Amino acid sequence: MSVGLQFKTCSIILFGLHLCKAYIPIVIVPGIGGSALEAKTSRNETKHFWCKRNNDWFLLWLSIEELLPIFKECWIDNMRMDYNADTGRMENRAGVQVRPIGFGDTTGIEWLDPSLHGPGIYFYPLVNSLVTLMGYKRGVNLRSAPYDFRRDPSSAGTYFDDLKQLIEETYDTNNKTAVMLMSHSMGCPYSIYFLRMQTEAWKKKYIRAWTTISGVWAGSVKTVLAYVSGCGFGIPSIIDKPLTLREFQRTFSSLAYILPDKRFWKSDEIIVQTNKRNYTVHDFEALFQDIGYPTANKIRGSIPDQWYPEPPGIPMYCFHGTKLATPGKLYYQDGYFPDYNPQIDFVDGDGTVPLRSMQLCKEWQGKQKEPLVYQQFDHAEHNGIMGDDRLISALMKALKEIEEEDRRRA
Repeated sequence: MSVGLQFKTCSIILFGLHLCKAYIPIVIVPGIGGSALEAKTSRNETKHFWCKRNNDWFLLWLSIEELLPIFKECWIDNMRMDYNADTGRMENRAGVQVRPIGFGDTTGIEWLDPSLHGPGIYFYPLVNSLVTLMGYKRGVNLRSAPYDFRRDPSSAGTYFDDLKQLIEETYDTNNKTAVMLMSHSMGCPYSIYFLRMQTEAWKKKYIRAWTTISGVWAGSVKTVLAYVSGCGFGIPSIIDKPLTLREFQRTFSSLAYILPDKRFWKSDEIIVQTNKRNYTVHDFEALFQDIGYPTANKIRGSIPDQWYPEPPGIPMYCFHGTKLATPGKLYYQDGYFPDYNPQIDFVDGDGTVPLRSMQLCKEWQGKQKEPLVYQQFDHAEHNGIMGDDRLISALMKALKEIEEEDRRRA
């Protein structure tokens, strides 16, 4: 398959498509673990005497330096959150401030740690393709809205006001051109939460289309694994064990946000099995008690839904992978629950999110007058899909079709 590029005229032939220069500005909402975070500390006390109490802004997520044995527990203590009984919310530890890196450009979502040219990669393959093949410019017509992914949407602070302002600013600085909102993983339900806040007039003016990739619309059993035994979130086990990460993962309200939704799991469908008892989606309260983290039940009481049957009312492109072994049930042998890895029964999905969750976007087809294009890619992995030629081709085709439609209307 040949690829032709003529940068002087911005003429591009790729996968049989002939494209001109970038036309539709793009704003990206990443998924859980997909925003680089930095922290600033001014603490009265720390877990160990060698942990810095006062530290100006430094890379928190993801930094391999912070994972070194002498610093690891300091890092975990800064990453974790505490439950505030007065507000019913999870909050930063006393003396710790956390903020995303690169709001408005793409630096905070391409590489979570620039020194990790492997496990640290995230949106770079897709962003780089848009830049090199279509002439997009980082921070101009290709922008991102990273966020503190530890928080569920209802505790995201000013994030949605900032996202709205970013979309409007991108529209204004790109010749009054409505944007393509692009969301990945947890960024998909995060985005529908945002879109439901907006008026129909605002969406019609500022959002030309919405592209969702690997959407976790109804949760994932891998989230349950994170609660019980820990999950790497893309960090290789050779660097750190999931059990180590569990200590702070459990404190994220975002983790409760993407638990399996009981509307889409059968009432008798076992998701965790032990020698003493089984747990379904209706047994989370007991599960969290039994793993020694009952605070999760308090967190669950304050989070919004992931999925809404009402359509967004904007043109959509829904892309995801399939035909990869994805956790469907966790079986803990005697003595393994909850501190050791379980045996896993697998179902169809993208390796992280099951098919039943990702394909929910199809439910909006026929419920709105705006078109919804749905496409699966066999063996495309949850994050690895970002570098999949088939996704890049489908995205470029979508951008081309939008451009041609707008030109016919003009």
